Amino acid sequence: MEKIQVDITSDGDSRPSEIISDLRTMAEALFYPMQMCGFLDESDSMHLCPQIERRQPCPHVLNDKTVDQESYRKTLERERKASLRVHYSHANISLYLS
Repeated sequence: MEKIQVDITSDGDSRPSEIISDLRTMAEALFYPMQMCGFLDESDSMHLCPQIERRQPCPHVLNDKTVDQESYRKTLERERKASLRVHYSHANISLYLS
């Protein structure tokens, strides 16, 4: 899977958005026609889990309540055909596109 890192900095008081829907809009606009198929918020240990959507136990959450990034990546590649990870360093959020 290819990884793109997006760094947004400001020399003033402005802050970039950390809202997932805003980040999704930007990623999908930059890499059209790709669409988001998953996300990982490393700050809150949240992710869009295909297994939870099917009402199955999540295999990605470790004992310390963090998300196993490698396992999650493999699941998205296998089940959702993800091929691109866009990581927003300012928000510590990754969006996966297929």
